[in-house]
Amino acid sequence: MNRLPENWRLFDSAEEVAQYTSHKIMELADEAISERGAFHLVTAGGTTPLSIYRILAELDKSQSTTMNWEKWHIYLGDERCLPKNDPERNSVSLNECWLGKSRIPRSQIHMIPAELGAKEAAANYEKIVKGIFFDCVLLGMGEDGHTASLFPDHNHEHEQKHLVQTEFHSPKPPAERVTLSSKCLSQSRHLFKLVTGGSKQNAVGKWLAGTALPIAEIQATHTQVFISEDSLPKKVSSPTTE
Repeated sequence: MNRLPENWRLFDSAEEVAQYTSHKIMELADEAISERGAFHLVTAGGTTPLSIYRILAELDKSQSTTMNWEKWHIYLGDERCLPKNDPERNSVSLNECWLGKSRIPRSQIHMIPAELGAKEAAANYEKIVKGIFFDCVLLGMGEDGHTASLFPDHNHEHEQKHLVQTEFHSPKPPAERVTLSSKCLSQSRHLFKLVTGGSKQNAVGKWLAGTALPIAEIQATHTQVFISEDSLPKKVSSPTTE
């Protein structure tokens, strides 16, 4: 393939990806709260998502926005099985850059209790996400095409009916993790796949060539890929962007 699919949007930089995604999240939140009375957002780990959360944090504390933050519900796409306050946990990063000072009620911020170990944490979180159809899911992508803690060629057949799955052999430490399943992450009105950085070019090339990567398998009602120019293989051209 030498041209991007129509649902891919190309940006000059990771900063532009973060700015645009933040804007879209706010739009979707307004729409969801107006139509259904709540906004359910699944967060992702990684550098670009953290930039998004810092932007949302500024909007959260601003008095100029009319957003009803008390109607937001936050979930994690995955978590590392580490002590509760370990700086490598996604929950710690989220709290530090946004949620620790947010107007979102603490009872509506649903962290994965990964300090309990993968099996117990997954069983606990399954009860939380069961029956939820998310309004927006954010997914990043690793250099190998993994997303959340769903890795290429890792078999979850024994958990295929579960919304929350365990990972005991992550290629990067820590080995033990908890992740929402592909099925669970697909249960969303909108899915934004965020791809930034030159180290992603090889995985993007495989994805566009049709390789079965975890990032490619997850599809929501409306799925979009927001990618920065430096992540794109040189031989791929972009569709016209508005």
